[in-house]
Amino acid sequence: MSPTSIYGRDTEIDQIRQLLSGHRSFLLHGPSGMGKTLLLKHLAEELPEMLYCAESVGSQRVFQALAGELLARNNGCAVKACAKRGLNAIREISAVSLRGIVTEALREKNYWLVLDHLQAPSQSFSAAVKDVCGRTQTPLIASARSAHMEDVGFLLPFFSDRSQRFALRSFTFDVAADFALRLAEQIRLEAVNRNEAIHQIVRYSRGNPGAIMAMLQMAASPKYVAQQHVKLSPLYIDFRLGWGATHG
Repeated sequence: MSPTSIYGRDTEIDQIRQLLSGHRSFLLHGPSGMGKTLLLKHLAEELPEMLYCAESVGSQRVFQALAGELLARNNGCAVKACAKRGLNAIREISAVSLRGIVTEALREKNYWLVLDHLQAPSQSFSAAVKDVCGRTQTPLIASARSAHMEDVGFLLPFFSDRSQRFALRSFTFDVAADFALRLAEQIRLEAVNRNEAIHQIVRYSRGNPGAIMAMLQMAASPKYVAQQHVKLSPLYIDFRLGWGATHG
């Protein structure tokens, strides 16, 4: 099982495929570590029309990313607008101009817009995205840590119907335990209290696959091993401090 593989999400993948088949915008949400980005990238391999923006934190960055994606696909409008300068031209064009380029490009072919890692987008940015999608009949997939205003920001009304909000939830205990065991075998975790460590890590994680992976990697570090025993208490304390700082 590689770090980029999809484990335990067959049902969710089928459900999202159904949403995609309906050609409707939807919000994918769930706490950090659930695998939203991994899932989106997996689906992008099946749906090459996805234009992916990894950091949706402002108009300039988002429309630069989208223009770059269109240019990489040799979209006629994007190629014409950027001429021979390519990505260098994209970096110098204003957000307003980029928005116009993206709008025209989206009319050339049917695409999906994917905005990952939403961070409470502003009213003006959200209005721009909704305007572009509305003018071009382009569906939007947005990804955030929750379906609340604090994460989805002013894009929240775009997903007013509950059927447009898809929650990616934690693994059940049994699935999480099997996932942890497979990872432990893959990284060759060896410790006298290996089984106890796996059990506790699953319990600490509350079924969050990203948390399981992070703690198992810590457990394999010499820093958290003494006399062939995983030191679970300091591991958990350091994990909570580090995870809260980067995923809180």
